[in-house]
Amino acid sequence: MSASIANNDTALKLLLAFVPKAEADLSVDFVADQLSHLNLDGQEVEGTNSVAYLLAEKYNSELAGKTDADKAEISQWMTMSARHGPSERQVFAQTINDHLTNRTFLVSNYLSLADLVAFGNVYAFLESLSAQKRFNWNNFSRWFDLIQHAVPADALSKTGLKLVEIDLNAPAPAKKQPAVDPKKEKADVTGEKSQQSKNGKDDKQAKKEKPKKQPAAKEELKIVPSMIDLRVGHIVKVEKHPDADALYVEDIEVGEPEPRRVVSGLVRFIPIEQMNNRNVVLVCNLKPAAMRGVKSYAMVLCATSTDGNTVEFVEPPKGSKPGDRVYFEGFEGCEPEELLKPKLKIFETIQPGLFTNESCEAGWYDADKKFHKLFVGGQVCTTATVASGSLK
Repeated sequence: MSASIANNDTALKLLLAFVPKAEADLSVDFVADQLSHLNLDGQEVEGTNSVAYLLAEKYNSELAGKTDADKAEISQWMTMSARHGPSERQVFAQTINDHLTNRTFLVSNYLSLADLVAFGNVYAFLESLSAQKRFNWNNFSRWFDLIQHAVPADALSKTGLKLVEIDLNAPAPAKKQPAVDPKKEKADVTGEKSQQSKNGKDDKQAKKEKPKKQPAAKEELKIVPSMIDLRVGHIVKVEKHPDADALYVEDIEVGEPEPRRVVSGLVRFIPIEQMNNRNVVLVCNLKPAAMRGVKSYAMVLCATSTDGNTVEFVEPPKGSKPGDRVYFEGFEGCEPEELLKPKLKIFETIQPGLFTNESCEAGWYDADKKFHKLFVGGQVCTTATVASGSLK
């Protein structure tokens, strides 16, 4: 049993130190410039979330979630915390801050993988925040302080981390008042007296001057899953990517004059003989992207099991035809965006809520944890075996 942990994978380093039996059982190497990898009891997984989940299942199952609903929510938080850009970190901090208004932990009422992995991922970000920012995100800071003290001091030290001093009672810094120019102040007083002595001429002039119109405030964009153009596709041709062992190149009919060329990283999970001549669900309004020299014009929607070992197609119901609209329950009749603008991060905002439920039905959890099933013509889309798995 062995593990290769990326040098920059703070979350997994922390988890190994938090579960000392795992560290004792495994032969652990630290590597650069590659994904973390785990070989445990005959299972091989890679990536922070998959490795973390398998370790928790083996050595501390409560961390992985007490219920299927908790497991799905834990997976969602881990996925969101993995986004490393500065803007994504700020959005995530604000999300935690809002979520924890009346909560202690990210999921339910106990410490879970969601807390440990998210803490490891955002440690450097919070450490760099100013006192003002920490005060503004007081719930986020409170949660961070709770987790850093829930982790044993020696585990924190082994990970190369130290306690971040957080003053949870710090008042907001006072705003600086603009300096007063004595000459200007004197001129203002003189001007006021002069104005009182005028005969009303300036009052008439003021009436003529119309107030400038203020620019209308931009209406905030509300992101909903119906913005995503989901359609039934039928794979008519598939072959290995000429320059990438992990990728397939498919031609998929989607109700248009010509099939769409699609590149998918499914070689490790789905044999090529199971790819051809089958219906799938396609995301059709993503910006086309070149993958190892081959441009992809859509994305096949798949479900990944909580342990990361199984990936399956989201399957449209029997009788579906290429080009049929795929929609979420409660959003019937809504028109999707023609093209998802990358700057708005519409798909990235919706994707963390995309899951299968315990019955292998595909859908989307909204902010209130209500599950909106994914339909074609009133019938639900499903997976073969993946329950409570993430969709991407």
